[in-house]
Amino acid sequence: MMRRVIWTGLGYSLGLGTSLYLQKRMRRTVERIAPEQVRADVSAKGKATVERAKDSVDRARDVVTDLREAAQEGVDAMRRERADLLAEFDAEEGLHSGPARGLRPETDEGKGFRPLH
Repeated sequence: MMRRVIWTGLGYSLGLGTSLYLQKRMRRTVERIAPEQVRADVSAKGKATVERAKDSVDRARDVVTDLREAAQEGVDAMRRERADLLAEFDAEEGLHSGPARGLRPETDEGKGFRPLH
Protein backbone atom coordinates (compact mmCIF):
# COMPACT_ATOMS: atom_id res chain seq x y z
CA MET A 1 0.00 0.00 0.00
CA MET A 2 2.76 2.42 0.94
CA ARG A 3 4.57 1.72 -2.33
CA ARG A 4 1.53 2.80 -4.28
CA VAL A 5 1.33 6.05 -2.37
CA ILE A 6 5.02 6.72 -2.94
CA TRP A 7 4.89 5.90 -6.65
CA THR A 8 1.70 7.90 -7.15
CA GLY A 9 3.24 10.89 -5.40
CA LEU A 10 6.40 10.52 -7.46
CA GLY A 11 4.36 10.32 -10.68
CA TYR A 12 2.36 13.43 -9.80
CA SER A 13 5.54 15.29 -8.88
CA LEU A 14 7.27 14.36 -12.10
CA GLY A 15 4.22 15.33 -14.13
CA LEU A 16 3.92 18.67 -12.40
CA GLY A 17 7.64 19.36 -12.69
CA THR A 18 7.67 18.46 -16.37
CA SER A 19 4.67 20.63 -17.16
CA LEU A 20 6.17 23.60 -15.30
CA TYR A 21 9.50 23.13 -17.06
CA LEU A 22 7.86 22.95 -20.49
CA GLN A 23 5.71 25.98 -19.74
CA LYS A 24 8.74 28.01 -18.72
CA ARG A 25 10.73 26.88 -21.75
CA MET A 26 7.87 27.66 -24.13
CA ARG A 27 7.42 31.10 -22.59
CA ARG A 28 11.12 31.87 -23.11
CA THR A 29 10.99 30.68 -26.72
CA VAL A 30 7.91 32.75 -27.47
CA GLU A 31 9.50 35.82 -25.92
CA ARG A 32 12.62 35.31 -27.98
CA ILE A 33 11.23 34.67 -31.46
CA ALA A 34 7.61 35.82 -31.55
CA PRO A 35 6.38 39.26 -32.57
CA GLU A 36 5.05 41.57 -29.86
CA GLN A 37 1.38 40.85 -30.65
CA VAL A 38 1.87 37.08 -30.33
CA ARG A 39 3.72 37.52 -27.04
CA ALA A 40 0.92 39.65 -25.65
CA ASP A 41 -1.66 37.10 -26.82
CA VAL A 42 0.21 34.17 -25.26
CA SER A 43 0.66 36.11 -22.03
CA ALA A 44 -3.03 37.00 -21.87
CA LYS A 45 -4.08 33.39 -22.51
CA GLY A 46 -1.67 32.18 -19.86
CA LYS A 47 -3.07 34.60 -17.32
CA ALA A 48 -6.63 33.58 -18.23
CA THR A 49 -5.70 29.93 -17.76
CA VAL A 50 -4.22 30.66 -14.35
CA GLU A 51 -7.38 32.53 -13.33
CA ARG A 52 -9.58 29.63 -14.49
CA ALA A 53 -7.42 27.23 -12.50
CA LYS A 54 -7.72 29.41 -9.39
CA ASP A 55 -11.50 29.59 -9.83
CA SER A 56 -11.66 25.80 -10.17
CA VAL A 57 -9.63 25.33 -7.01
CA ASP A 58 -11.89 27.78 -5.16
CA ARG A 59 -15.02 25.95 -6.34
CA ALA A 60 -13.52 22.59 -5.33
CA ARG A 61 -12.68 24.02 -1.90
CA ASP A 62 -16.26 25.25 -1.54
CA VAL A 63 -17.61 21.81 -2.48
CA VAL A 64 -15.36 20.12 0.08
CA THR A 65 -16.47 22.61 2.73
CA ASP A 66 -20.13 22.01 1.87
CA LEU A 67 -19.63 18.24 2.04
CA ARG A 68 -17.87 18.51 5.38
CA GLU A 69 -20.67 20.68 6.78
CA ALA A 70 -23.34 18.29 5.44
CA ALA A 71 -21.57 15.30 6.96
CA GLN A 72 -21.27 17.06 10.31
CA GLU A 73 -24.94 18.01 10.17
CA GLY A 74 -25.83 14.38 9.47
CA VAL A 75 -23.70 13.15 12.37
CA ASP A 76 -25.29 15.71 14.69
CA ALA A 77 -28.79 14.64 13.59
CA MET A 78 -27.87 10.99 14.13
CA ARG A 79 -26.60 11.74 17.64
CA ARG A 80 -29.77 13.68 18.50
CA GLU A 81 -31.95 10.84 17.19
CA ARG A 82 -29.94 8.27 19.15
CA ALA A 83 -30.24 10.34 22.32
CA ASP A 84 -34.00 10.68 21.76
CA LEU A 85 -34.40 6.94 21.24
CA LEU A 86 -32.33 6.10 24.30
CA ALA A 87 -34.29 8.59 26.40
CA GLU A 88 -37.56 7.08 25.14
CA PHE A 89 -36.33 3.57 25.89
CA ASP A 90 -35.11 4.54 29.36
CA ALA A 91 -38.44 6.24 30.10
CA GLU A 92 -40.18 2.86 29.86
CA GLU A 93 -38.07 1.35 32.64
CA GLY A 94 -40.70 -1.26 33.54
CA LEU A 95 -40.31 -2.98 30.19
CA HIS A 96 -36.73 -4.10 30.69
CA SER A 97 -34.25 -4.99 33.35
CA GLY A 98 -31.00 -4.35 31.52
CA PRO A 99 -29.40 -2.50 28.68
CA ALA A 100 -31.14 -2.30 25.30
CA ARG A 101 -28.59 -4.62 23.72
CA GLY A 102 -29.17 -8.34 24.05
CA LEU A 103 -32.86 -8.28 25.04
CA ARG A 104 -35.55 -10.74 24.02
CA PRO A 105 -39.33 -10.27 24.01
CA GLU A 106 -41.67 -11.86 26.53
CA THR A 107 -41.68 -15.65 26.31
CA ASP A 108 -43.13 -18.54 28.30
CA GLU A 109 -39.87 -18.71 30.26
CA GLY A 110 -40.22 -15.30 31.76
CA LYS A 111 -42.16 -12.10 31.89
CA GLY A 112 -41.09 -8.90 30.21
CA PHE A 113 -37.75 -8.25 28.64
CA ARG A 114 -34.77 -10.05 30.08
CA PRO A 115 -31.15 -10.12 29.03
CA LEU A 116 -30.24 -12.98 26.69
CA HIS A 117 -27.32 -14.28 28.77
